[in-house]
Amino acid sequence: MNNYASVGVDALVALNFHRHRESRPMLFGNRFVNKLWYFTYGTRDVLERECKDLQLKIRLELDDQPVELPVVEGVVVLNISSWGGGCFPWQIRGTSGKIPEARFDDGLLEVFALYSSFHIAQLQVGLTEPLRLGQAKTVKITVLKGSVPMQVDGEPWLQNAGCITMTHHNQASMLASMM
Repeated sequence: MNNYASVGVDALVALNFHRHRESRPMLFGNRFVNKLWYFTYGTRDVLERECKDLQLKIRLELDDQPVELPVVEGVVVLNISSWGGGCFPWQIRGTSGKIPEARFDDGLLEVFALYSSFHIAQLQVGLTEPLRLGQAKTVKITVLKGSVPMQVDGEPWLQNAGCITMTHHNQASMLASMM
């Protein structure tokens, strides 16, 4: 993982988009049309809720500590501050009290949950905050049964039962203009 990984509803939207684009590339000619397709798949999932009860299909551990998931449809792990086309979920302030700062140089991954694809839309426009689950050096997601949609940096697939462990490995130095 370089930037973000997720399991559940947002990965499902990416997977549906990816499958459709692979089968009919001529329908995906420009950025605006692509955003309309994403909107279509997200809206469809508001009604179908294919990822409901995700908390029964996966187990989440942050630094070897199990996390009791509420009723959710997605879990997102961030290594950068932005996600979902420009949303900054860890920086959205709400009523949940003190929020630990997300830093790019602390070696911690930020983890939050999504209630639904409608919740994603609300996050995009700043109407709600994510369900912050915590920060950790090691994030372990275990798929207990069946298969669930998953994505890493926008590359989606269906993940069968198994265990995925994510850790901060290294950090690249970047050059910046001082002008």
